[in-house]
Amino acid sequence: MTRPAAGQRGRPREFDTAFACDAAARVFWQRGYHATSLDDLCEATGILRGSLYGAFGDKRGMLLAALDHYAEGALAKLAERLDSQGSPEGGVRAALLHHARAVSALTGLRGCFVTNTAMEMTAIDEEVAARITGIMRRISTLFAAAVIRGQAAGVFNPKLNEKEAADFLLCVTQGLRVLGKVLRDEAQLEAVVEVAMRALR
Repeated sequence: MTRPAAGQRGRPREFDTAFACDAAARVFWQRGYHATSLDDLCEATGILRGSLYGAFGDKRGMLLAALDHYAEGALAKLAERLDSQGSPEGGVRAALLHHARAVSALTGLRGCFVTNTAMEMTAIDEEVAARITGIMRRISTLFAAAVIRGQAAGVFNPKLNEKEAADFLLCVTQGLRVLGKVLRDEAQLEAVVEVAMRALR
């Protein structure tokens, strides 16, 4: 962030929007939407309240911006993991194992930001629900493409409907995140991944 120059007290602060969205996502992730205050967001982002309103409108606007920013990063990383192992089967396993292992590394954070927000907000906010539906659809599309690649390579069952298989994998990833909120045994979560991989063969 940069501070206003002398004689420019009325101008809003300039700030890094990506940094602000990262910081806001972490606060919402840790506390949930309703337990997060504007003061919490101002402290985490370093943005003055007036500048926050100017950039995002309000707390809900900041949640939507944080969701969009987080989703873009998460989707890019998912696509990278699906292509990272040199084979469709290895890529899918790597993507699922990430969800099994991530919970152990998230100090002070539980589950997935998108999943947590879905459970808290979708029943009461149609716009947030639509945002999350779109994110889930994009995740499923990436998995469907991986399933098709695996079928073409002869490692996944060619009779599988790729969309149904992708929705199954999406359910597994979200289930691993939710289960990780209460179960920290990585080996048990990895066993779930192996069952899911067998279902694709």
